[in-house]
Amino acid sequence: MNVGELADELISQCVTVTERVFAAHAPDGRLPRVFAGHLVGADVRADVLFTLTHLGAAGVIEIGDAPIDDLITALLRDIDGEATHSFFSYRVAETLLDAGAFAGNARLAGLSDAQRGEVARACDSSSFLPLLDQGKLPRNYIAVLARCEQARLRLGLIDDRARVDDLVARLRTVLAANPRHCLDDSHDGAGRYDIYTPDVWLFCEPLAEAIGSEWRAGLADALALVERTVGSDGTAIPWGRSTGVLSIALTVELGAAALAHGVGDAPERWLRRSADATASMEGWFGADGVVNAHQHRDQDAYRGPARRLQLTFDLLGKLAWAARTLRALADGSAGTTHDGRALDSITAARRADAYPALDELVRFDDTTTARVWTYRSPALAWSLPFVGPARSHYLPAPVRPGLFEVPVDRDLPCWAPLAIAGHERFVGGGLPASVEHAAGRVTAHYSGFVPTTDTFAATGGRRAPGLGAIRDAAKRLAAGRAPRLDGTRTASWRVEGRTLVLDDALHFAEAPQALAISIPETGTRPLLVDFECDAPHVAAAIDVDGIAEWRSSWSQITRVHQLDIDPARAVRYTARVTPKLRIASSAHGHHYERSLFGPLADRVVTGPGFDDVDVFHLHWPEWVEFGDLDTHRALVRSLAARGIPTVWTAHNLTPHLKLPERFDPLYALWAEHAAAVIHHSEWGRAQMLARYEFGAQVEHVVIPHGHFGGLWSDELKATDRAAAEARLGLSPCALRIGIVGAPRAEKLTEDFAAGFAASRRDDVQLCVWALSKWDDLPDDPRITIAERYRNVDMATYATRLAACDLLALPFDPSGEMLATGTAADAIGVGLPVLATDWGFLTEYFGAACFSIGDGSPGAVTAAIDALDAAMLPEARSAVVALRPRFEWEPIAEATHAVFDRVVTRGVSD
Repeated sequence: MNVGELADELISQCVTVTERVFAAHAPDGRLPRVFAGHLVGADVRADVLFTLTHLGAAGVIEIGDAPIDDLITALLRDIDGEATHSFFSYRVAETLLDAGAFAGNARLAGLSDAQRGEVARACDSSSFLPLLDQGKLPRNYIAVLARCEQARLRLGLIDDRARVDDLVARLRTVLAANPRHCLDDSHDGAGRYDIYTPDVWLFCEPLAEAIGSEWRAGLADALALVERTVGSDGTAIPWGRSTGVLSIALTVELGAAALAHGVGDAPERWLRRSADATASMEGWFGADGVVNAHQHRDQDAYRGPARRLQLTFDLLGKLAWAARTLRALADGSAGTTHDGRALDSITAARRADAYPALDELVRFDDTTTARVWTYRSPALAWSLPFVGPARSHYLPAPVRPGLFEVPVDRDLPCWAPLAIAGHERFVGGGLPASVEHAAGRVTAHYSGFVPTTDTFAATGGRRAPGLGAIRDAAKRLAAGRAPRLDGTRTASWRVEGRTLVLDDALHFAEAPQALAISIPETGTRPLLVDFECDAPHVAAAIDVDGIAEWRSSWSQITRVHQLDIDPARAVRYTARVTPKLRIASSAHGHHYERSLFGPLADRVVTGPGFDDVDVFHLHWPEWVEFGDLDTHRALVRSLAARGIPTVWTAHNLTPHLKLPERFDPLYALWAEHAAAVIHHSEWGRAQMLARYEFGAQVEHVVIPHGHFGGLWSDELKATDRAAAEARLGLSPCALRIGIVGAPRAEKLTEDFAAGFAASRRDDVQLCVWALSKWDDLPDDPRITIAERYRNVDMATYATRLAACDLLALPFDPSGEMLATGTAADAIGVGLPVLATDWGFLTEYFGAACFSIGDGSPGAVTAAIDALDAAMLPEARSAVVALRPRFEWEPIAEATHAVFDRVVTRGVSD
């Protein structure tokens, strides 16, 4: 993807979503006054105007059948000036600026004097300036109000340049106060670092020239922070307020800013990040265009359901601004990168380059311990913040959408101990006393336990606190008047393969009345959580699916793994958290798959689809999409683009249909791109390597084919040989040989029957349940069953096996097969076998079989003539002795280890 293509994609997405909202809820651009029971405020109108303005500048002429300019004018006609303020004031003002000064502005054509007066008042947020001076507004509001006043100055609504210059100077001072250019949005240095830390530099983009070089340096540092915390879904800052979909939109915007201003680590990387974020945005809008960020997930209280329409157009405005910026770049008004390359030569980077492995403790400032641990590997990724607020979404917990998530703005600590004392709730969070980082490990020390109700919950409820309440609560905390629980916490987070381990040591001056820690789990990312604790405790997994308070910004939390600890003055515990492997299988439900993953039920989740998976388990390639090569190529590309490795269990060298011209290219494709190939024998591995050219990245592993005795053990226990004979209508005999399984080109059933017929023994029988329509057997009364192969139920198959004393495995040693499941059947039920010298069988059985050489009739006759019923007990014991090697538990462990390695290693796109 290049810059122009990304601009087009953003424009298309914005137009499509806007048209859907208008068609469903705002016909002809008439905004509803009430939406789902909530008043539609002036903020919605301002955001719609902002969106339409940027879309118009990006080249969009109409929405539906309505010209954009007409829609803008109609929306301005009904604006409520008094109710429009702050962020929404500058959006209205900049809507006008795109058409010139206020006087004579084409977008005000046809408005009455009163309506023009309302528009002018909507641009004016100067009443907020005293609140800013009194410290009653978040610090980022100085950027907002400076932007408002600059726009009014440019519109000609005010002529007081000194006020604008003063605001810009104050803003420059705030921005430059931290040499790392990270904004602490608190007034008391409490360490409120979150999405607004980088976002403030986007607020200031229209003021960049006035701010000077400090702005460009700040934008570079903002980009550097996001480069370290962004995920491939586009989420940039996953902790704190206003994350979720807004964090994805931030990445889109920052990508446009990085390309426009020539900053950031590389334009190709930012193009990729912005493109990935754009692709993610599509799923955040419903069929009617309205954002779904409040449905089965959560938002901060101040962005609650009452503001669904506002959030919808807030997001669209951000995307439209990015589209406008990129469209201008693509159209040549700024056609080169900062290093002189033509923008049209820039294409999106590979996923691995845009999201490289990372293990870094990022400092927010040089005066406090505010940090964020950013970790990224193919298997695990998170941002773990060490910041001031002690609400659920600011606590020191790993956060990465789709992997580790926490509730939004709740009094529900996760990954941090909750201690209850004197009916007050405390948590081991807030700014730590110290933080240390080593490879794959971070250790933080906390002095005291802070209240879970901090400045973000000063009103004591879920509703958004007023600014005064926030300020008063902050002052109480700063003055030490808020309750505090004396003690210490030393917490260490460390990586072990695909496991995140938390070691916690807690010490209290007095034991609390209750103590617990919770690890949340989402429905799409099951976790294996193991707790250890040196105090009496109870570990439980609690169902919280559907409960509103247990929702993150991305999804519903479905389970909470809780460690409830008997309170003591000193407690140590460890939590080991491993994401279960999510495996997409091309043979989901097959008895091989069921046998393989049965022992791993607590560590893997399997299914047939490719949504929310970690690895693709390929069995028989020809089973996938009917073996269509082009479809397989598309699947390979899709898996690589999503970072999903393939583990191929090579059951076959080529499909049994024997159409090499069709299927060899299919097998060769997967040989080139698989991350690992599991072979059932060393002999089979050599055959595969001789036939196909494998990619250099492929790990080759030999893991035997497990036995299937467990599938019909109950039926076999209930059926002895005599009962099976009777059920099948067979007469008694000394030795009965069976041939089972599907017919194959390599299966020498006719030759075996001919050899059997040549034997003069009268105490043997042959039962064949494996005929193809082409097989023609001798007319011999000792061949008591000669049936065409068909699938049968477990009980019938068990009856057949119980009636036999031996199984014949007459496979052509020079054929193209790699393995046969009937060998596993024999070992599973303890049946001796008559086997050819086929490489797979000789490796599988060793000496525990009766050889029939090359399977020719003469070799078969000689083997049958040499059989003695007295040999069978020893032969049966030899086969049974093979079982431990072919039990599914060790095979499952070995297979899981392969999956674990390839997921940890990752896959290149």
